[in-house]
Amino acid sequence: MAIDNFVMSLFLILVAGRILGELIDRIGFPIVVGEVIAGILIGPSLLNWVTPNSTLAVIAELGVILLLFDIGCETSIKKLAYSGSKAVKVAALGILTPFIVIGLASFYWLSIPPFTALFFGCALSATSISISMCVLALNNQTQTTAGQIILGAAVIDDIVGVILLSVLFNFASSGELDISSTLILFIMIACFIILSPPLVRVIIYLTRGLHIKAHVPGYDIFVVMSIICLFAWLAHWFGTPAILGGFAVGMGLSRQFTSPFNKYLKNPFAYTLKLEKAAKPLVQLLSPVFFVYVGISIDLSQLDMSYTGLLILAWLTVIAVASKFIVGLLASSNWQERFIVGSAMVPRGEVGLVFAEMGRQLGVIEAKEFAILVMIIALTTLIGPLILKYALRNKI
Repeated sequence: MAIDNFVMSLFLILVAGRILGELIDRIGFPIVVGEVIAGILIGPSLLNWVTPNSTLAVIAELGVILLLFDIGCETSIKKLAYSGSKAVKVAALGILTPFIVIGLASFYWLSIPPFTALFFGCALSATSISISMCVLALNNQTQTTAGQIILGAAVIDDIVGVILLSVLFNFASSGELDISSTLILFIMIACFIILSPPLVRVIIYLTRGLHIKAHVPGYDIFVVMSIICLFAWLAHWFGTPAILGGFAVGMGLSRQFTSPFNKYLKNPFAYTLKLEKAAKPLVQLLSPVFFVYVGISIDLSQLDMSYTGLLILAWLTVIAVASKFIVGLLASSNWQERFIVGSAMVPRGEVGLVFAEMGRQLGVIEAKEFAILVMIIALTTLIGPLILKYALRNKI
């Protein structure tokens, strides 16, 4: 791609994503929806100002690695422990129900191959907890019982979702799935998830010691990006998506990081906070590129706009909402809390889009199915916060 085309395409992506994100945010909807709409607007579906290409795809992938890093920074095993068995039940039902029900529904209604249907189920088993937590934070509900259950379930959702994606990624790459290779993959993923955060923390201690000797500006962002790139490469070497590396680095950098060695090594809160703040501008700059690029990759001409096609899209969206909403039944005996937890688990947002884009890149999902999947994700991302706002304002 010529440099003039690249810089103009990046300019349009950044500006369109920012403007549409701001507009959508002002009317109370998740920013990611505006960014996807921006991609559809400037992409081949409408104005055709920007078309998908490998250079932009690499920038978008770096953006999603940084996004998973940011999610990892907010992940806390302590919150999972505090929320207890209820969070485990909510997360388990919230993963299994969409995975099975949507997988079967998409296989039947869309007449797609079984593996593509599995990918549909996997992508729609995700939960964008950041969207729901923003709504809860605006209503001062993050520290309530429901808020803690949602946070705990989110930790499990993040980890299990990445594992599911890794298994499907491995199968799509090798073309086969046998018990022994799957077991080995699970072990490798488990080892990577368990060992990477402590190893990241060790590197952080080492780099903190060298910090005082650094004279060239930009040491903090140099450290963060170097570690993210290293572990993204290690994740790929382990046979898992590179995004897992960003997630692992985030967990290791998290101020909520805990380990048996905490009583011997004091958490360097001031230093890790500096590193996290140093990475924030890059996350905020590049992660929207991913969502806009998703919109650019959508070909709306592939959508079946007939009555039957729109009915199938609406029906699959209803199933996607209901399969997450029912998890609230396990959250509490209080109907208000059930309604809050159930609605908070509905939005798929950025996590679902990561899954969808990965499937498109692997060739598992064709253009037609990709457009349908992204539309379902966008609709659940709109519907979830609306139901949650209603739940918080009205006693059930």
